[in-house]
Amino acid sequence: MICSIRRILHGLILFVGMSSYAMAIFAEDESIVRENKIKTAYLFRFSQFTEWAEKSAVFHYCVYDDENFSELLKEAYRYKTLGESLIEVQSINNQSNLNSCQLIFFPRSVSFDLLTKISQKPILTIGMQKNFTQLGGVIYLFDDNQKIHFFIDNNVALRAGLKISSQLLTLSKQPTP
Repeated sequence: MICSIRRILHGLILFVGMSSYAMAIFAEDESIVRENKIKTAYLFRFSQFTEWAEKSAVFHYCVYDDENFSELLKEAYRYKTLGESLIEVQSINNQSNLNSCQLIFFPRSVSFDLLTKISQKPILTIGMQKNFTQLGGVIYLFDDNQKIHFFIDNNVALRAGLKISSQLLTLSKQPTP
């Protein structure tokens, strides 16, 4: 009898421990899903409040070196348009043709050389790397107190031939060191 009570208690403790572990993983997954939804919304809004000198029938969102996020954007933007332009999402890397992109999102680190090359083109660059705008990127997405904020380097945008809405510029927040 005592042995079976011990087995039941041991099983219960094991179940509670596994449940707690599963809940922690689920909570982490929920946090990642929420963060990705916010990033997806930001990218769309950034493109809505930016003007390119040339308009095209298809607006190309590019995601650098992150196939999973690229697939997420494809799903999120499946039925959306940007003005009258259809939206196309593609995953790119160093060897990809960057000229087709109007917006490139860098979820990971990017080299100074690549950003310098891109900054000469009318491409809205958005990145998560801490020194992204110092490297020549236009918009830096950052986490501050578990909220995602953004900082816009309008000088870089203007040099690339992009005009960012004053409404969006007023929401830009300087990151704290």
